[in-house]
Amino acid sequence: MCVIKNLAYKTTRIITLLFVSFIFLSVSTVLSLRFFNPPFTSFMVSESNFFQRKINYNWTPFSDMGENVALSVVATEDSNFCNHLGVDIKEVYKVLRKGEKRGASTITQQLAKNLFLWSGRSWSRKMIELYFTFLLEIIIPKRRIIEIYLNTVETSLLTFGVNKASEKYYKKPSNKLTKEQAIRIALTLPSPKTRNPKKLKSYLVNRISRLKKDIDILKKDDRSSCFL
Repeated sequence: MCVIKNLAYKTTRIITLLFVSFIFLSVSTVLSLRFFNPPFTSFMVSESNFFQRKINYNWTPFSDMGENVALSVVATEDSNFCNHLGVDIKEVYKVLRKGEKRGASTITQQLAKNLFLWSGRSWSRKMIELYFTFLLEIIIPKRRIIEIYLNTVETSLLTFGVNKASEKYYKKPSNKLTKEQAIRIALTLPSPKTRNPKKLKSYLVNRISRLKKDIDILKKDDRSSCFL
């Protein structure tokens, strides 16, 4: 009986220690992102097969990216970015009600996946994603979240960051992009390996005029105030 009690006690201590260590390390890591730019992400490691393949990635400060890029990505990916705490409940409800196959991930959720998680789908992975999502929202300002996302999001095979996409497709930095060019890059983000901003399919091209109006609305109704 004593042996079982000792084993249970030791097991509980180990689990508690692992849990506390995970919380400490995760909070410390996210806190560091307020001040330091990530040299790589979990997704970059996975895509490059632990850097056996060269990745195209460098950092561009948010102030050098240009307003058009930030507004286009928010309008396309997460129009309520400034008004939620990591999960857009209204968008989730809308997707579930309509029975749509598309996801309702916010920019912060996508960033959490890119920074910290492995590929695949499972409930455990989703719970960890939500944990890091809320951690990012609590610790890091919205402007910094969008800055990290715009620098680390995949924009084509082994290429990361909207500035790199701008240089690749339009031969100029992202702060020189027109509104339409920025929107075209934003429209590639859900499928960056198969979409080319200069050769979008017709159904995506048809969204451009609407997104231009959405961007104007974002600016007018204060839904861009958290990052501009």
